Formats: sequence, structure tokens, C-alpha cells
Amino acid sequence: MSRHADDIHVPFVFASLALAVLGGFTLAVSLPVEAALGGYDVGWVSHAQVHGHLQVVGFAGLFVVGVSMKLAPRFASRSDVALASLVTPGFGLMVFGILLRIVGQPLAEHSPFPVLLGAGAFAEAAGALLLAAVLLATLRPALGALDPPALLLGSAACWLAVQGVLGAWWLTELATEGGTILVGTRNSALVNIQFFGVVMGAILGVGMRTFPTFFGAPPTSKPLGRLVFALAAVGVAGWTAGTAWSTPAWLASGGQALVGAAVLTAVGTFGLTSRKHRLAAASSGYVWALRAVMAWLAVTGVVLLWSGSAALLDGVRVGFDEVDAARHIFAVGVVTLAIIAMAQLILPEFASERLVRQPWPHRGVAFAVTLSAAVALRGLAPLLDVEGDLRWWLMAAGGTLGLAGTGAFAFLYARARRGHTAYRRRIAALRNREATLKMADG
Repeated sequence: MSRHADDIHVPFVFASLALAVLGGFTLAVSLPVEAALGGYDVGWVSHAQVHGHLQVVGFAGLFVVGVSMKLAPRFASRSDVALASLVTPGFGLMVFGILLRIVGQPLAEHSPFPVLLGAGAFAEAAGALLLAAVLLATLRPALGALDPPALLLGSAACWLAVQGVLGAWWLTELATEGGTILVGTRNSALVNIQFFGVVMGAILGVGMRTFPTFFGAPPTSKPLGRLVFALAAVGVAGWTAGTAWSTPAWLASGGQALVGAAVLTAVGTFGLTSRKHRLAAASSGYVWALRAVMAWLAVTGVVLLWSGSAALLDGVRVGFDEVDAARHIFAVGVVTLAIIAMAQLILPEFASERLVRQPWPHRGVAFAVTLSAAVALRGLAPLLDVEGDLRWWLMAAGGTLGLAGTGAFAFLYARARRGHTAYRRRIAALRNREATLKMADG
């Protein structure tokens, strides 16, 4: 593997963690505290939409896209990504666009901030299109063979492009009007695409390839894997159309139910109930974190399928509380925990760390407990009909735990990256010394 392929994920990881710790999770704490203290107003809603974008695109999106860049060549039996020259400009445009939206949307009533909001939306869309092109070109051989993990990862790339284009369209209209709040149906449609099209597609694709191996389960059969892909693709498309446009209510609720069915079908092949695992001794502490990821993924599927099916039978759209709960269960219990656990199993920085020091054996359990508690406080509160200020304080507590877990992981990654760089320098120096000695002997 080339040096470019080995390091391709690094800027994505650092940027995503910075946006999460300094922006997304910080707002996850401050916004509910502000609401509990009576600060719920138009500005609060605008910042809440920024918070959602920071978390799903800035944190989860950038991280899974960056790691997908590293993993996609393996899906297609390549040594490096295709169209590698597009990765840096694509990454730069996406980060630039996210930063412009952070500044532009809350202040879009005042010049020149509407220009920043519109420019940010177009920059982010351009970056998304470039990165989607890289992933699809890299995966092309596996996509041609209809390999299920590649289909799911490829669908994530397609939805990345779609949400970028829709975001550019809708946010440009918002900027033209000088508004600070994107219409609720449009905002909800974008968040659903980003969560359940982009992020879920990548997680299911990688999970279908790795989880059965980790837990000694049989590989997912191709027909079943293709069914998961089809259910997810049709479900997200219907859910998006039914949410964003004036279409029959059954399209949104039915689409959501299909996404839930896709999730549960995938989880059924991942080895959730297996008591054994194949992780190496140095990594065995993460088995409980992976089990928690799969458990929360199953809960996400149940909530999506149950609420979607109930709304479908009643001929209505799913209520906000049910959708909000599903998003946050998925965001914290699946996405954040999967990022933290899987990164420590597959990224080279943590592999180097295990060579020089034995990580704390309970690290995986600590992350699983912390983030599962965050899910219980933030994700389950809407389902339990918690009302009044207590609901806001529970959300703030959940956000605090999420911030603590993500901040701890950011520290561990930065330390592991520094150690990995030093380790590679030592290896390079030894090789140079060996080459010099061979030349001298010759």
C-alpha cells in the first residue's frame, strides 16, 4: 500500500473530531441547557439545525467518508483509490462549506452572511460530488459484480452527492430570502439522507464485511446482502420524497419502515447473538463495544420499523419524537460508538500503538458504557414521553457524556497518530541504515 493510501484518512479524521468536539457535541450540551433556561427562540432553532449538520456531515460524514477512502480499495482488490487527485480538493471544499454554513446560517438576516451561506452550500456540494466520484470509481469492479458491501458503500457515495445537491438548492433559496431556518420538511429530509443514506450505508457496508468475521458468523449471503441494499435504497428514496415534497403520507412512513427492515435484516447476519469472537488478545476489550453497536443498531431498526409501520397503517407521517429518537439512538449508540471502536481495530495508528504499549484492557467497555448511557439519556427520552425542563436536562446530560467520550477518543487518536508517525520514522531509518550497510559491504 502506498504512503498516500496509508494516510488518506488522516485529514478527514482530524477534521471530523475537531468539528465534533468544538462544535457538534458542544452544541448538544449548550442548546438543551439554553432551552431549559427559557432561551428557546428563532436563533435557538437555527443553531439546532447547525448542530445537526455539524454532527451528521461534519463529524460522522467526514469520518466515514475518510475511512471509506481507506477501505474502498480493499473492496475492489485495488492498492489505492481511483482519481486520487480529487481527494484533497474534495475534502477541502467540504470542510470549507461546513465552516461557511456554521457562520452564515445563524446570521443570514444580515449582509454579507447570506452570501457565505450560499457559497458554503455550493462548496460543500462540489466537495461531496468529487468525493462520491472517487469512491464510485474505486468501487467500480466490485459494483459491477453486485458485491453487497460494495453496493452499500457505493449507495453511501451516491447519497452523499444527492444531499450535497439538495443542500445547495435549498440553502441557496434560504440565503436569497435572508432566512436563518431551513423549512422543517427540507431540513428533515436532508438529515434523513445524511444519516440513513450516507452514514448508514457506509456502516452497513463495512459491517457486512467485518462483523461476521469478528464474531465467527457465516458471511452474509449475496442474495440477502443485495436485499438489504435494495430495502435501504428504496426506503431512503421514499422517505426523502415523502418528507420533502407534498406526496402521500404513506410514502414517508413506508420508506422509513423499509429502512428499519433493512437494518434488522443486516443485523441478523452480523453475529449479534454469538458468544464467541475472533479478535486478537490485544483487541479483545473492544468486543463489548462492538456488541453494543450491534445492539443499538437493532434498536434503531426496531424503532424505525415499528413507528413507520404504525404510521403507515394509520395513513399519517411518523411523529417528530419517534424520528428524533431513532436519529439520536443511531447517532450516538451506533455511529459514534462504531467510529470509536472500529477505528481502534482497523486504523494503522492504533495498530502501531498496540506494538509499543498495551492499551488499557477496559477501554472498549468504558466507551460502550459511557455512550450507551448517553443514548439512554438523549435518544430514549423522546420515546418515554419525558416532558418539560427534565427532558432538556436529560438531553444535556446525554450530550455531556457524548462530548466526554468523543473528546477522550480524539485525545487517544492524536496520541496514537504521533506514535505511529514516530514508529514509521524509526522503521524508515532502520531500512536506510540497512541499505547503507549493504552498499558498504558491496
